[in-house]
Amino acid sequence: MRSDESERGGNEPGGRQRTNEAQPMERLEMERLEAALRNGLQRRAAPEGLEERILARAMAGRGSGATTRARALRPSGRMAGLLRFPIGARALTGRGWAIQRIAASVALGAVVAGAAAYYQTEQRRRSEAAQAEQTRALVARDQVMEALRITSRTLNRVQDRLNDEQ
Repeated sequence: MRSDESERGGNEPGGRQRTNEAQPMERLEMERLEAALRNGLQRRAAPEGLEERILARAMAGRGSGATTRARALRPSGRMAGLLRFPIGARALTGRGWAIQRIAASVALGAVVAGAAAYYQTEQRRRSEAAQAEQTRALVARDQVMEALRITSRTLNRVQDRLNDEQ
């Protein structure tokens, strides 16, 4: 058990008790991982002639500016499969970078303008819906008031007839 585990009493962060069978397996896995990391991170001497090859490649690529920058940015070795640049890729400096910034600004402006237009449309739709609801409520109120007037007149007539009969 590590020192921080012994201080916690061997409990997992969730409050569970660690089993004794799991500790030897975890220790073995950790030792294997540490050994693999040590082997992978050991300092190794550069291969013979590496400096000459790098200088020769740098001197051979000094012809055209854009392709030289693209070659300088292109990863080699194990990283080549992970990060690839197109052959004619420009470095993100100078004119290419400015064009990309302008294009990004235009795209961002279009997104903001679209969002503003959508917001205005939604506000207008909600306002129209509220006005329509208010109009329906007023019409319903007028209908109820008219029904009450008719009922009141009818009740007054009935009461007048009852009074006349007495």
